[in-house]
Amino acid sequence: MPLTLPSFHSMQHQQDFFCLSPSDSAMTENDFFKIRPYHSTKKQMPILAKSRRGMRPMRSSTTSTASQKNRKLRYYSTLPASKPAITMNHSFQQQGPKKDFISLLPYEVASQIISHLDLTSLCQASTVSRSWYSVSRSNEIWRHLASRWSLNIPQHIYPHQLDWYHLYKQRHILNNRWENGRVATHYLIGHIDSVYCLQFDKQKIITGSRDRTIKFWDLSTYQCVQTLYGHEGSVLCLSYNEHIMVSGSSDTTLIVWNMKTLQPIMRLRGHSAGVLDVCFDDRFIISCSKDKTIRIWDINNGRLLRTILAHRGPVNAIQLQGNKLVSASGDALIKMWDIMTGECLRKYAGHTRGLACVRYDGTKIVSGSNDKTIKVWDAESGDCLMSCEGHTDLVRTLNFDNDRIVSASYDQSIRVWDIKTGACLLNFQSGHTSWVFDVHFDSTRIVSASQDQRVLVMDFTTGLDTQFL
Repeated sequence: MPLTLPSFHSMQHQQDFFCLSPSDSAMTENDFFKIRPYHSTKKQMPILAKSRRGMRPMRSSTTSTASQKNRKLRYYSTLPASKPAITMNHSFQQQGPKKDFISLLPYEVASQIISHLDLTSLCQASTVSRSWYSVSRSNEIWRHLASRWSLNIPQHIYPHQLDWYHLYKQRHILNNRWENGRVATHYLIGHIDSVYCLQFDKQKIITGSRDRTIKFWDLSTYQCVQTLYGHEGSVLCLSYNEHIMVSGSSDTTLIVWNMKTLQPIMRLRGHSAGVLDVCFDDRFIISCSKDKTIRIWDINNGRLLRTILAHRGPVNAIQLQGNKLVSASGDALIKMWDIMTGECLRKYAGHTRGLACVRYDGTKIVSGSNDKTIKVWDAESGDCLMSCEGHTDLVRTLNFDNDRIVSASYDQSIRVWDIKTGACLLNFQSGHTSWVFDVHFDSTRIVSASQDQRVLVMDFTTGLDTQFL
């Protein structure tokens, strides 16, 4: 039978959990490789990797020439077991002490050489001598290492103004927390019925509920700062930018809100059943419904431009990229549409039961279904690239980026998957006490909404400098 979303009933609350820990994940955090000065004492031994500590370099003597000649190259023992980017010649290693070639080179040349080292080798190289330490702490080297990540650096800040070692350290710790699932948890309490939908940014979270309200939450205090009333039924979906917010309801209407005044601008009527999902760009508002249709509205005046008879079952989710729209339905199909013509461009068949959610980034489509699986599709060819199995009930909601998929299910769990391999990386099982309806994430947190009337914030950044993360 076609899957219709949502048809929800209240469930009895279970005991709150004060600590959230994903199963099969150690709750430990690898320390960032600390670079210490060459002249560290025994009590200040350089910290390298947990699995192996580098040898403390011998102090150089200014009074004994003989001791200098007999001094061994102690840094050889600090090289990693795996082959680094730069390796030592074995015959050279057996010939005894040589001059510190880094100290003889121009600083720019030395920096260029050191920049080819991986992180472990770079941290070990910093213990060789003062000159190696100085070069290894070069801002340009750490900027080069940090360039692999998308840091939120404002355009008005010049790169040379930043401490790239500090930025790299913060991001390195953050990545480790994503690997081992170490989070601080916060619950937003205020709705008096199921929370169906949410969206958030760095300052706020906006939620919609079966209690017919939309609430604004301050992310710094986790307090509700505003409640909007306007719908006569459950708020099933919402989407916003800095100018407007559009909400859809089981009362069959959409409301467009002014984000500055938080007042309604217009109400869109046309669907004959609940509005299940909504998206928009600077031209159109697009909605889908239990009535099996997709409707396209003029964003400026609210005029209905096109109605697409899209599926044989409820249209549960949509995602817009340019002129292409992807829809997922209770009829177990995903379809791609040209919104300018209303033409169906492609169908994606593979799920064995109705779909609850879909996301599309222009090249990939990721879908979740009542068959308990997540599938990743090539948007152009229509091929299913992988199927992720692990949830034990309907996959109700998901989102993805270049590295990971985050999904949530009626099995009450939130899972993190590797988008390249399909491996399940984390499985948070104790966050909610009922069905999870919506989940969103960015590089710093995962936020989810549930039938247990709560919004859960899982924060990976406690104690970190989050200015550019």
